[in-house]
Amino acid sequence: MNPEERTPPEARPSWHAESVDLELADTRESDLEQVLELEADPDVAPWIAPWSRERHTRAIRERDEAHLRFVDAGGFAGFCLLAGLNDPSGSIELRRLALCRRGEGLGRHALALVLAHIFVKAGARRVWLDVVPANARAIRLYERAGFDSDGLTAATHLLPDGSFSPLRLMSISAPESH
Repeated sequence: MNPEERTPPEARPSWHAESVDLELADTRESDLEQVLELEADPDVAPWIAPWSRERHTRAIRERDEAHLRFVDAGGFAGFCLLAGLNDPSGSIELRRLALCRRGEGLGRHALALVLAHIFVKAGARRVWLDVVPANARAIRLYERAGFDSDGLTAATHLLPDGSFSPLRLMSISAPESH
């Protein structure tokens, strides 16, 4: 029996992946032009530290990292980066999640796919991330998925305007059933 058939919707984790036209797949080197374009998008760039093509290529090949892409009916829909896959404590970092379309609820579905991948497929016990405190949209997304705030770092994150910002640390533990 499919676990989704046994668990009533109200008892499912808040990150439970619903059926939407969005899939998660390994990023290919041929996807990197789209990844780099998305990182340069004015709605994305302020919240991340863009990587070079070489660094993205290394993440695709690295065993302790995962470079994943989101695909919908239109093709490439975004990407995410994970790190710490070999961490013996089972704590994986969600390093980046970026989507081509924003404001349509796609982030909720994308995050659900990523968390299902991390907790179910990778068997992690915990996911953590850091986020610029001014990125209210991302913080709302993470809070709705069940992430807790774990405090702030020192103001060492370089912003595009040359100023520095702290980072808000957030984490979520695997549900008891996994």
